[in-house]
Amino acid sequence: MSPNEKSFALAAQFLNKYDEKNSVQLKVCDAFIVFFALNVVVLCLYCFLVGSYPFNAYLSALFANLGMVVFTVSLRMQAAPANKPQFQGISAESSFGEYCVCSLLILFTAVHFMG
Repeated sequence: MSPNEKSFALAAQFLNKYDEKNSVQLKVCDAFIVFFALNVVVLCLYCFLVGSYPFNAYLSALFANLGMVVFTVSLRMQAAPANKPQFQGISAESSFGEYCVCSLLILFTAVHFMG
């Protein structure tokens, strides 16, 4: 078995287990995390290649995306069934409400900072 075949088999096994173990809500959280993390990478590449002339806009976008990664990871941790004992007193609706409020706060702050 070649190294490529081994890596494809490993990736397929990982995706099958990921698909079996995680609900749709957790997969959506993971997709958001990947999206915001890729936004951070694109922003950094843009800054290095083109420049950061409107520096306030660059910083606000960077910090907003990093903040959204942190908030979404926190939401995923609270929504995962494996972590239910750690978050016993917190309902899913409360977690999602806090996520929405924090997301709006960080986005309004980013827009205000761009000024």
